[in-house]
Amino acid sequence: MTQAVFTFLDELGTVKKPLIVGFPDTGLAGAIAVSYLVEQLKPDEKGYIDSREMPPIVPVRRGTPKELMRIYEAGSFVTVVSEVPIPPPLIREFSDSFIDWALQKKVSWVGCFSGVAEPRRLEIDVPKVFMLSSEPKKTEELSKKLNIEVFTEGFVTGVHAEILRLGMRRGIEVNLFLAQSHLNYPDPGAAARLLSLLPNLVHQQIDIKPLLESEESIRIQLRDLMRRTSETMVQKSREMELPPVYR
Repeated sequence: MTQAVFTFLDELGTVKKPLIVGFPDTGLAGAIAVSYLVEQLKPDEKGYIDSREMPPIVPVRRGTPKELMRIYEAGSFVTVVSEVPIPPPLIREFSDSFIDWALQKKVSWVGCFSGVAEPRRLEIDVPKVFMLSSEPKKTEELSKKLNIEVFTEGFVTGVHAEILRLGMRRGIEVNLFLAQSHLNYPDPGAAARLLSLLPNLVHQQIDIKPLLESEESIRIQLRDLMRRTSETMVQKSREMELPPVYR
């Protein structure tokens, strides 16, 4: 396979703001959260991420063709929206390029919104959110500030896990937020729970009621993305094997 090259093309200068991301994985929780965030706040589109390994797909939004991975800047944070999952063979290279870019832009910290598979999700009205940080002191600080639990034992996998690993190695704060999610179909409820953290993370209020009211239509719209994500993120199913005490 031809070696992938990820290129970050943007109009951003030094931002010194948090960077919030949610690449497609378990339940599309993070992907739905950041997409809804952009839809509601309408931040400035500042660039995109490209690679010759990206699939030949052009998303169209309100009659306008878009890039598959787009970079946005709001008043208090920067975010990246991805319309496709990162294939496992490319995760390490993508994550390395991503951290290079974050360091270049001098972002204050990286926040990864994701999901953790919960077999009993249908029985849960309000999903729990767990967190983990590349900096142990931040794990304790943020868990208390946000009133969420620390992910104490088990495994995290995929692109967010690799970004977390590189944060530890390269001295950039990476905070991972995991909402209890369905494994095999889109979970707007888990996405809404992640978005409820925003006021205490980036001082940004967002109305999540429309997201919760349109859960079924969102699931239908995102069936194909969920299928592609499930095919490329099989390793995430290992999280279902964690003992219940860690959920």
